Amino acid sequence: MLGARGLKTRDLAFIGVLSAMCAVATAVKIPLGVGAMVHLGTAFLYIAGILYGGVYAGFAGAIGSGLYDLIMGFSPYTLWSFVIKGIAGLIIGVVAKGMWPESGVQKSSAGKVFLACLLAAAWTVFGYVFAWWQIIGSLTVALTNIPSSLLTSGIGMIVALFLAPKLRNVI
Repeated sequence: MLGARGLKTRDLAFIGVLSAMCAVATAVKIPLGVGAMVHLGTAFLYIAGILYGGVYAGFAGAIGSGLYDLIMGFSPYTLWSFVIKGIAGLIIGVVAKGMWPESGVQKSSAGKVFLACLLAAAWTVFGYVFAWWQIIGSLTVALTNIPSSLLTSGIGMIVALFLAPKLRNVI
């Protein structure tokens, strides 16, 4: 699955740091009025995928989002977030950058990055609608969560498309 390269100690350390940053970013809430809010975990996941590729972003999304759910008392969602956000990170990373940080070209085109964000957002919405349906027990109620999921993904995409090119010059 990880290719011939495999994970090295440096990779594990970097994935650990990215996972912690993903969990912290998920805890950063942006209130939107009328009780709605989004978090910055999605933006971080998109940035990680754009900059570091699918392996790092996939593990960071899985571990960081799962850890957040576990620590913050959303344990019914822990396994779901692990899978959904892990695959979302893998999708955005592979499409935008490649499997590994050093794979692919150093700078992805804006169109490729935008497509990566859209694919990851679509997967996330699909995955969480299914998760909500299983946990809540009502497809109708699960479907009502789609706008907030799309909003979180949309804001994450805007933040990532703005910040990733600037961060690429720093790292």
